Amino acid sequence: MRPIRSDWEKELRHFPLNPQGVPAKLKQSVEERIALEATHRRGKGKAWVAAAVLLLVSAVLFVQREPILSFFRQEVDSDPFDVKTERSLKVQWYDGMSFMSRYGSAFIIQYPNMDIETVNSPPYDPQKDRIAQYEDMIARDKPDLVYLPVDIYRELAAKGTLLSLKPLIDKDKYALSGFNDGIVDSIRAMGGGTLYGLAPNFSANALYYNKTIFDRFGVPYPTDKMSWDELFRLAQRIPADGEGDNRVYGLSLYMASPFGAADAASRTLGLGLTNEDGSKMTVHTESWRSIWQFVTDGVRKGWLYEEKPRTGSISGIDFYKRNPFMTGNAAMMVTNSSMASELIEAKKRYNLAEFAWDIATEPVNPANPDVSASISFDGIYAIPAQAAHARDAWELIKLIHSESMTKKVALQMAGIGLSTRKTTAKSTNSYRIEAFTMLRPDTEAAARANPIYTNELYNAMSAAVTEEIKAAASGAKSLDQAIEAIQQRGQWVLDQKKAAAKP
Repeated sequence: MRPIRSDWEKELRHFPLNPQGVPAKLKQSVEERIALEATHRRGKGKAWVAAAVLLLVSAVLFVQREPILSFFRQEVDSDPFDVKTERSLKVQWYDGMSFMSRYGSAFIIQYPNMDIETVNSPPYDPQKDRIAQYEDMIARDKPDLVYLPVDIYRELAAKGTLLSLKPLIDKDKYALSGFNDGIVDSIRAMGGGTLYGLAPNFSANALYYNKTIFDRFGVPYPTDKMSWDELFRLAQRIPADGEGDNRVYGLSLYMASPFGAADAASRTLGLGLTNEDGSKMTVHTESWRSIWQFVTDGVRKGWLYEEKPRTGSISGIDFYKRNPFMTGNAAMMVTNSSMASELIEAKKRYNLAEFAWDIATEPVNPANPDVSASISFDGIYAIPAQAAHARDAWELIKLIHSESMTKKVALQMAGIGLSTRKTTAKSTNSYRIEAFTMLRPDTEAAARANPIYTNELYNAMSAAVTEEIKAAASGAKSLDQAIEAIQQRGQWVLDQKKAAAKP
């Protein structure tokens, strides 16, 4: 007897055109029908099961035809670049005029049939969701190329808003090997394993050291890939004595404070201020205690520099004089690549930095000695998934990341960061620029969400660490008491934020 036609067959026939997948209930009905028929027609079971499986696969293909067609549309976008037809490319950037000066004009000169229309980035508004602002901009203005902050890039990639570059890269046989080691892997990790964009520049820290000071005290120079423990111990060997212009410090950091030193060391070791969901402070562990011990010693003995409070605006030579490394009063400083050009400029214009200096890599985690904890990207160029001119946008991405363009931008725009290309940045007679490129980005950190680091928590921790570590350094508190106080003061901030979030 022929089984009565069931509702699942009608549902399959009239199923909507663009769902995200076959509903579980429908799939279950198909599987139950297969099992039922296999019981009634055991002799002819193999043929029926095969037919049913084919039917189910056909259903999947049918309801998933939009994603599949989208895949083939990507292939169409990878056709050869049209250098004859006149058309316009829409680009989102921080500022349209600046983009044209940096990249746009060169693109139009190279391809006279092309024009570029610019769209400014959404204005920052702390009262609005930043992800939603970019999504609205993309939906409204329909740019073909976007320049995204890293956190925005990560979120839009996860939502499927961006186009995978793989078909375009494969079609053109584009050599990703031209980028510094780990750069592409890091951006790919931010996209959950898929490469949705590229970045022409990155920033990274390194260890600057005053060779003249080390020679004066007979202390060996720093070396590449030192740990923070080794760096702190080296700083302790520089006599922290003298007054005024003769005062010497063993170590200064970009964030020149007790908290700045602790924060820099903890990031390298992968230690967070809080647990993963940001509900509990975690600065009282044994790993953290070692850092607090060194920072307290630096404050007590004076080898760790702490920036003085600022009063009013400063400029010219006074700007440089605020930096003890610039004036020759600090043996070492951990900071970014812009310090190198500032040292050269200060010597040329104000006769500062009259000492021999060089650069080693930033301190590393001994467990991952080839990995940098500080490499970051100002922004990433990507193509929206629904871009009308994806192929043209890819051509502009290639120009932006070409060796000739990165060299030109590096010469014209000092201080924008380091080039992601291997051959652009080369060492000079003054210093070893490879100290910034020798290490690879931390791809695991890149794949994780941004650390929980609100302004409230940062300000509270900065104040708490300064006060409590100074109390421990003066003997007013034991180190353990100071650490517990830091833990509790940070926890209070977290609890207040949680309470305020309750409806």
